Amino acid sequence: MKLKTVRARQGLQWVRGGFRVFFRQPLGLSAMFAAVAFGALMLLQLPLLGPVLALGLMPLASIAFMIATRQVEAGHNVHPGVLLQPLRAPPQRRALLQLGGVYAAAAIAVVLLAHLVDGGRFAAAVQAVAENEATPELLTDPMLEFGVLLRLVLMTLLSLVFWHAPALVFWENMPVGKALFASMLACLRSVGAFALYGLAWFGLLLGFMVVVQMLLTLLGLAQAVAHAALPAIMLFSTVFYASLYFSYDDSFETDRPDAAPLEGA
Repeated sequence: MKLKTVRARQGLQWVRGGFRVFFRQPLGLSAMFAAVAFGALMLLQLPLLGPVLALGLMPLASIAFMIATRQVEAGHNVHPGVLLQPLRAPPQRRALLQLGGVYAAAAIAVVLLAHLVDGGRFAAAVQAVAENEATPELLTDPMLEFGVLLRLVLMTLLSLVFWHAPALVFWENMPVGKALFASMLACLRSVGAFALYGLAWFGLLLGFMVVVQMLLTLLGLAQAVAHAALPAIMLFSTVFYASLYFSYDDSFETDRPDAAPLEGA
């Protein structure tokens, strides 16, 4: 396996690839994301352990969507059963679960560190907004702004370290530590592409919401903007997960067999 040279403009190709795959099988991919979202929501209802489990399953969701993208590209159908495919191979399953545990621990560490740095202001602001008791003084606190920025930076760095790791563990049989190092190295070499990739998603989301708000306002339905946000988030999130495979495929030169359909598909 070798690292490829990734040009910045390829970040836009990853986004286009996600949309192309989605529109080939919108129902199957949407059903997969809905299953992931529902499962995460159910886990979050469990005290203490639930959020940890939800975080730990994120690498499994990532590799499942990469598998699904490969299958769509190969002309096969996909459905929520693809989510179980990473668990069918015992060696990879063990490594993926280990990776999930490391990711959950790292994400919790980031949250705790940011909480200590901002003195709990972010948590207080979230609770105040949820209870409709937010004040201008609370929301404009410089330490709150710093806490939000710190969380964004740390979670972005964490995501880049783990970005390719599920695929490297599953397809290349790498141990967790080696997969994390290779993922971090590949992302550093592709920083321009990832920057353009992130900017493209931000621009798409912002542009979509601005257009929807303008249209609904002109129609006298401004209050419906919040209702339009949920399906938009579901759509863009599904396309985002469908695009993950292209960032991996452009970053590594590997010798993998063509995608095969699921058993019983």
